[in-house]
Amino acid sequence: MKEILITVFVFTFISNNNLKAQTLQDSILAINFSQYINKPIDSLINILPSSYDSIYTGAGSSIFVGATVIVRYGNSNIWVNISPGTHNYYTPLNAAHNPPHIAWPLASVRKENTWKIVVWGLSNLPLREICCGDD
Repeated sequence: MKEILITVFVFTFISNNNLKAQTLQDSILAINFSQYINKPIDSLINILPSSYDSIYTGAGSSIFVGATVIVRYGNSNIWVNISPGTHNYYTPLNAAHNPPHIAWPLASVRKENTWKIVVWGLSNLPLREICCGDD
């Protein structure tokens, strides 16, 4: 009986040390983002953890030019910004100075091909930045 208890204790101890909880940030940073460059933005959104708080379009290079899809994980303070490299389904210039969600409808921008992916945390530096296939 004593040997069984010792075996169970050792097994439990070893199992607990080998199991580490993977955080949301770890899950996102483990993604091979290079394989989503030049593929529809939707293909990347579909494999991101679905626990995001919101997904919306924001300004790209300036307030009135370009669009970026922003996937926000508010509880974890993580943002994934996905910039398109094509403009087949929306007009990149916001000449009317509309809010981003009107100028660049999310449903349209999601169809575009991915050009750049940036994962942000709370620091001023990106956690990960992939552009043009460099990972």
